[in-house]
Amino acid sequence: MASTIPLLDHESVTFEEAKNLDFNVIHRHNQVALAKQLYHDLWSHRESIATITKKQLGLDAGAECSVALPQDWIRGKFNVCIPIEVKSRRLGRRVLMRCPMPFALRDSASLDEKLRGEVGAYLWMQEHCPDIRIPQLYGFSTSNGHFTHEARLPWYMRLRRFVLRLFRSLFQHPALSSYAPMTSPTTLPTQYMLLDYIGQDVGQMLSSTWNIHRHDPSHRNRLFHGLARIMISLARIPQPRIGSFRFHDDCTVTLTNRPSFAATALLENWGAEPSMDHEETYCSTESYVADMITLHDNYFYSNESAADDEHDCRAQMAIRTMLRTLSHNYIKREYRNGPFLLQLTDLHQSNVFVDDDWNITCLLDLEWLCALPPEALSAPYWFTGRSIDGIVDNHEGQNLTEYDCIRKEFMRAFSEEESRFKLVWPLSRIMEEMWQSRGTWFWHSLESVNGAYYLVYDHLVPQFSETISGLDKSFALLWRRKSQHIVEKKISDFNGYTQKLGRLYTE
Repeated sequence: MASTIPLLDHESVTFEEAKNLDFNVIHRHNQVALAKQLYHDLWSHRESIATITKKQLGLDAGAECSVALPQDWIRGKFNVCIPIEVKSRRLGRRVLMRCPMPFALRDSASLDEKLRGEVGAYLWMQEHCPDIRIPQLYGFSTSNGHFTHEARLPWYMRLRRFVLRLFRSLFQHPALSSYAPMTSPTTLPTQYMLLDYIGQDVGQMLSSTWNIHRHDPSHRNRLFHGLARIMISLARIPQPRIGSFRFHDDCTVTLTNRPSFAATALLENWGAEPSMDHEETYCSTESYVADMITLHDNYFYSNESAADDEHDCRAQMAIRTMLRTLSHNYIKREYRNGPFLLQLTDLHQSNVFVDDDWNITCLLDLEWLCALPPEALSAPYWFTGRSIDGIVDNHEGQNLTEYDCIRKEFMRAFSEEESRFKLVWPLSRIMEEMWQSRGTWFWHSLESVNGAYYLVYDHLVPQFSETISGLDKSFALLWRRKSQHIVEKKISDFNGYTQKLGRLYTE
């Protein structure tokens, strides 16, 4: 019997450790083999990767494109990034081929949605937020073909697109982007984006010096002003719907995709039935909130490892009922029908590049850019280096008090930057009202994979009741019909899950 089994993005675990983890260990274990297979497939296509890179960059046949060895590739939760060294008579640089990992998403439609959404975010920001530096996008592929920057096209095709833009503008049709279809003699096992490689000449990840400088007021001040400028730049242009951008095969970009979060992709990949269609957007906050809570409901119901006993099951059922019950307290009537504002929902220390003084030099990973209600905007929760469920005051420490001090410091910087613009919303005031009402934690609950349980109990329920004793059983009854049957099902699911888990250790 194996003492441990390997997991993707997690250290190997024993059987006893695996039973206590708050995610499906079997799913994470199976992804190890899928990741190895994807690496093998991409490496076997390294000549195709080089060929596509040359075509996207407009290089001649004599140019060299050296694909980095697999051990030097960069893998996140959803993408693997392949460094490529380019050498030619007119160009010498590194580029990055960013490929979504099919096994990290629910299905092929979700993979296509993710890439079209990320491309849409890049193109929209290139056009409307030139003050925010992002990597140059050379080209990409979708399920229906390859696309390249129109600067690579012959002059007569560029002229044709110029005329077409004029006509589309005249008839108020969506504008053409700067990217056009490209023929390619080869394909890859997955889709891709070809981007500039952001290296030490631009800066370094904020995460690499986070613990060194985060206690220094001058470094924090420069960082906070930079983050505030980014958030305000995105908010300058109001959006008519809650949703995400989408790149279409006719080379236009529109806000016609459902709001996409990292949490949405993860929960659906782990088995949750989607609560939104791919091209569904929202004109009111209430309907969006209802569908987000439904997604969390669906995940709990489908997840075999969700609850290990009756008390745990009822507590989690109660949390989901409480979220619906409390939601009206955190939705502002004056903003519920829009307009809405763009927000980077996965902004963290490894997505931000800074110089030695913590001036922001570049922003990475735009795949989870969404137009959301203004109430959802808040100071990043990672300012004190703690997980979101650890920002509480208790006998172990005053973590919430510590965070609030840093949050106020950020809000001063945000207010200063906001005063330079005339925005549709009084964002500083809304953010402060959400903090005082604890609505900040409600919105984090919607966007978190597994934080709602702690955020509701630690921050929301105490506003209405000094004790939660007895609430679990009452609210659990109201989650869905036949609550006792659901409890029995979830306990049976967990027992079956542990049996299947045990077999992994005997294979």
